[in-house]
Amino acid sequence: MKQMRLSKGQGLVEYVLLIALVVIGTALVLQLTGVRLSDVYCRAASAISGDDVCGDVRYACEDNFNAGLDNWLKGQGAWQSKNESACASGVGMIFDKCSANLKPKDYTIQMDGAHLMKGNGYGVFFRTTVDDKGQFNGYTFQYDPGYGAFIFRKWVNGKELTPFAVAPAKGYDWYSAPKDVTVSVQGNQFTAYIDGVPVLTGKDSIYTEGGAGLRSWDASQVCVDGFRISIP
Repeated sequence: MKQMRLSKGQGLVEYVLLIALVVIGTALVLQLTGVRLSDVYCRAASAISGDDVCGDVRYACEDNFNAGLDNWLKGQGAWQSKNESACASGVGMIFDKCSANLKPKDYTIQMDGAHLMKGNGYGVFFRTTVDDKGQFNGYTFQYDPGYGAFIFRKWVNGKELTPFAVAPAKGYDWYSAPKDVTVSVQGNQFTAYIDGVPVLTGKDSIYTEGGAGLRSWDASQVCVDGFRISIP
């Protein structure tokens, strides 16, 4: 009789461990794709109940540019506030003050309505630190028709290095419509998405924390409608 109870107890423990492993595995997969488990719960609960049970998603940093660029540090000139968007015409760099103060390690950057009207492209800084002299280190994801590809670059003391990840995009329609751009930063792995579709992955382990920003170059004209950062 004692032996029977022991077997049932072992079965229950194994069942609980199996469930725990499934939950942990699911959480890890969601983290790698930049999705928070809490967001998945909110969507599922809202779908079942028919109500918005969780309310608006809270972001660590968020800017819809209604108040101009007061929340940004200008590294170089061209970016300005225009029609409740952040717009650049020519060479420019700006850095998000909120994320610079937080210095997060793993996070997801989301840009809404990034519209390149003409020129060779724009970039999104991540894990970037800026010193008192304006020198900076970090990475960029670049939406880069001038290069004919999506690329990840590393920056050292304000100088961009040869891309460490490149995904050629032959025939891609770079200019016709605004794009939603997402950059997921998890450990040493980075993934960029355009309109929810993964377009580039890369790995590097030099910089482990830092804020975000925007860049433009050459004669590019680009506007961004919204910018936000979520931290797992």
